[in-house]
Amino acid sequence: MMVFWISNQKSYLLDPTVLVDSPIPVFKSLGQLAKENIWGILIVLIFLLSTLLLYLYKKKIHPIEEAKETEPEIDPFTEALKQFNELSTSAPLPKAKPFVFKLSEILRLYVERQFKLPAMEKTGEEFIQEVSIHPLLRQKFEMPLRKFVQRGDRIKYSAENFDSKELTSLLDSAREFVCDAQKDWEEKRRLDENRLNSEKALNSPSS
Repeated sequence: MMVFWISNQKSYLLDPTVLVDSPIPVFKSLGQLAKENIWGILIVLIFLLSTLLLYLYKKKIHPIEEAKETEPEIDPFTEALKQFNELSTSAPLPKAKPFVFKLSEILRLYVERQFKLPAMEKTGEEFIQEVSIHPLLRQKFEMPLRKFVQRGDRIKYSAENFDSKELTSLLDSAREFVCDAQKDWEEKRRLDENRLNSEKALNSPSS
């Protein structure tokens, strides 16, 4: 009877070039690897997509931010005077109605920006109502602004013809209001700053 003996020795151990008893590698297909690591792959894809979207968003808004940094906003008073000058020196002067619409826009924009008062989307009467409840404008400027609105409305909605003298007079009244209102605004700001500084001095530990 023949007896077969099966050796437990690993044949590759007889190879003198093999120095370590390591397991025989098992090779898997790409499909198997993807299936076993599906969640890891999804996380990586989501991360890459989020990074791409964030980059595109920053790239889109970056020119706007640069423009804001390179072009500082002009203060309301300076902007109003600039536009008054452009309107008065335009040759020839615009026709009466476009002239008054533009003049009213300049004045209202100054009021809205400087005094934080809604003016641009208001009718003439609504605008005056807002002025009448504003603590800085109501006492001194309600009547001059009411007259300005009435004169402007007469030009805008009348069939009469108005010469350049009438238009120039209306522009001068708008410019005068803006200059006087600016002085009062700056004086109020100065008084408020002095009051705050006095309060800080009184509340400081050294006092």
